Amino acid sequence: MPASRSVRTTGALVVAGLVALGGAACTSSSHPEADGQSVAAACATLADTVEQAMTAFTEADAADPAAAAQATAEVRDDLAAAVTSIGNARVEAVAADLRAGFDVLAEATAAASAGDIAGATGLADATDRIRTGLAEYHDLCSG
Repeated sequence: MPASRSVRTTGALVVAGLVALGGAACTSSSHPEADGQSVAAACATLADTVEQAMTAFTEADAADPAAAAQATAEVRDDLAAAVTSIGNARVEAVAADLRAGFDVLAEATAAASAGDIAGATGLADATDRIRTGLAEYHDLCSG
């Protein structure tokens, strides 16, 4: 599969997952947990980052592997920053899992943008990790 097609496919899958997640409201308990921040407050912190991720992927030109790689790297960096501002261990773990998926995706899209098709083999793993992270976020933050 050509690099740009791999990146486009991955971008489309991630955007679909993020769009599905975007409607999830943070309705979890607002009572503080032992670690100092309620699940709802921590989810709200993460929700802003997830919304920014959706915007970055929506605005990235999926036909441009370098742009997709840049957008992915920015999302990864934003998630890394969000993890440091979350004061709830459960939500922090979900954010860290989601960031790990974007770490793999950032590496794979960077490889694809450089024309390294073999290096883009992590796209499927990254997509699975991101889907799992989004599902965990949705389960924790919408219920």
